[in-house]
Amino acid sequence: MGVKHRLRMAAYCRVSTKKEAQLDSLAHQKEFFAEYARKEGMLLTAVYADEGVSGRQMRHREQFLNMLEDAKAGRFDLLAVKDVSRFARNTVDCLQAIRSLKKQGIVIRFISGGQETLGESEFILTVYASLAQEESANLSKRIRFGKEINAKKGRVPPVLYGYDRLDLFHLRINAPEAAVIRQMFSLYLDGAGTAAIAQQLNRQGCLTKKGKIWDSRGIRRCLQNSIYCGILVNHKTIVTDFLEGTVAPLPENEQYIHIRPEWAIVSQEEFRAVQAERYRRRQIAGKACGTNRNT
Repeated sequence: MGVKHRLRMAAYCRVSTKKEAQLDSLAHQKEFFAEYARKEGMLLTAVYADEGVSGRQMRHREQFLNMLEDAKAGRFDLLAVKDVSRFARNTVDCLQAIRSLKKQGIVIRFISGGQETLGESEFILTVYASLAQEESANLSKRIRFGKEINAKKGRVPPVLYGYDRLDLFHLRINAPEAAVIRQMFSLYLDGAGTAAIAQQLNRQGCLTKKGKIWDSRGIRRCLQNSIYCGILVNHKTIVTDFLEGTVAPLPENEQYIHIRPEWAIVSQEEFRAVQAERYRRRQIAGKACGTNRNT
């Protein structure tokens, strides 16, 4: 049989974090599909691989969306996936994607754990997709529980300008960055807006913790973070929909407050003064129909 008559196979694989072990697993998945295509006598045309993304939300999976577009363009005849949980952990998204692929005449083949024929039965597929979604929901609950325990203990953010993180619960003030934080607070109390402060820091060559230029939003986040006056507040939000990733703020009486004066970069008096000034400017902006967004 000539190459032009061979079934064109594409493959989709996904790992949910960028940890080294899981990325290694992604490489193994690609090797697995290449070998599978060879054994089945198919032509492997593409491997779509999403790295470090959850299977709960289709819209965040760039390679998955590219695969659906290529299917519409007729670039492959069969899509191979190791199992349903790699394809999607959201039952609705899973079924919609399957139906879209079938509409294009694409054969879907799940090739692990005896699931090869799932693509032929929507009922069976729904059961497996629902199990994958439930597994994801339980994992989300376990992660949330662990985060809450650590929040009570005083876990610190993984990346925080002004500090070097020593471990899960300890920070060390970073002197050059702390000087920039003090400058932010001083400039704001002197009347500068957050956009103007960002522009000044960028002119000075100051970069964020991740090596980016400052913007108004980044300055606001620093000015309203009480850790800079030695008060760490955890458990501020709660996940309201694990599939959509939506969160809601928690009332203050449900938050965890840790007093850590050794981490103070500005005084509590200066921090409170900045909050009062932020409130005053918001009130003025509100009276001006919300036209001032640089406060």
